Amino acid sequence: MATEEHDFKMMEVKCPVCESDNTKVTQRIMDIPHFPQLWFFNMICSDCNFKHNDFINLSVKDPVRYIYHAENKDDYTTKIVRAANGTIVFPQIGAMIEPGPNAEGFVNNIEGILHDIRGKTLFLLGEADSNEEREKIREYIELLDSYIQDNLPIDIVVEDPFGNSSIIPADPNKLETIALSPEEAERLKTGFIVFEKAKDEID
Repeated sequence: MATEEHDFKMMEVKCPVCESDNTKVTQRIMDIPHFPQLWFFNMICSDCNFKHNDFINLSVKDPVRYIYHAENKDDYTTKIVRAANGTIVFPQIGAMIEPGPNAEGFVNNIEGILHDIRGKTLFLLGEADSNEEREKIREYIELLDSYIQDNLPIDIVVEDPFGNSSIIPADPNKLETIALSPEEAERLKTGFIVFEKAKDEID
């Protein structure tokens, strides 16, 4: 069963960066198999090229933590729906993806996210200032390669203070869903919702 999209809408708004009126917002309601309806939001400014994507889960609104225990190749196909406010953690490899002012929502599987981390790590290798730093980065790339190539057991943790991120599991028995307390949710970083506040702090 394929993902379905409906209720397509487009409108023009003021850009949050350059305040241009030449900014278009596209909204869709998406039906993803085995997952609640999602509201997809896309903003593009033709003047400053600012763009932003995000997802809103239309059925879950409480702060939540998902933990998936991947153990094999099939588990690595588990899809992650990460909204702009979502935090992703791979405890075994010490990797964390936190939201910021320019954070965007995306859908990817575990293997794809590990490949993305590897790509960013390769960029850091080119920016390294010393041989010692380069060696540590190479060792980390080798670690990532071992997980990607051998599908080693790994946990992925997804946290979202607004409940918009989620995990579509390859095996539902390996997924934990944990409600976050208000204190835990408050400690998480957020993305686009606090964009104006972040912009003011930068200025």
